[in-house]
Amino acid sequence: EQKTLAEFEAMVTDPRYVLSVSRADNEISGFSISFFPADADCWLLEYMAVAPSSRSRGLGDAIFHEAYRYGLRRAPHRTMVLEVDQPGLAVRAKNDTIGRLRFYRRMGCRKLEGLSYILPLDTAGTPPPMMLLTYAIPSLVTLDKPTVERWLTTIYRDAYDVPSHDPRLIKMVTHLSDTIVLLPL
Repeated sequence: EQKTLAEFEAMVTDPRYVLSVSRADNEISGFSISFFPADADCWLLEYMAVAPSSRSRGLGDAIFHEAYRYGLRRAPHRTMVLEVDQPGLAVRAKNDTIGRLRFYRRMGCRKLEGLSYILPLDTAGTPPPMMLLTYAIPSLVTLDKPTVERWLTTIYRDAYDVPSHDPRLIKMVTHLSDTIVLLPL
């Protein structure tokens, strides 16, 4: 939703990315894109979508869990993280933030308390306010501040090609406590 077509095409050929596609009747019914940075202790479920005609049939659950299972095989000791729009804020008309959060709540994702995630993109205008979620089995309940800083730096540097000294990184972590609670949605 925020990356250009050229950036998206580059993702598909980059070995750090995995694109999984669901098909029904020779049509794409859903997909996920996961990013696995080298030498990190997290990986990013960067995109996930289900075609409107295929929703409410369990396909989103299947895509989400398959992405997680693949992540466990490829990076067994890493935590899956997700970037999600904050609910209740002005976003594009077709962007159902409440429905998306209901989905991620049902999946068991948790949000990092006190973190207002800043998506490091401005190719389609100012990005919407975001949250960073985690998913792990068993669920994590806390993270230490250095881990969160490391994850944010890795995502900025490796997924978005943003320098690790970007001021948005400092802004996000300045007010975090030493222990970040992971709250159920």
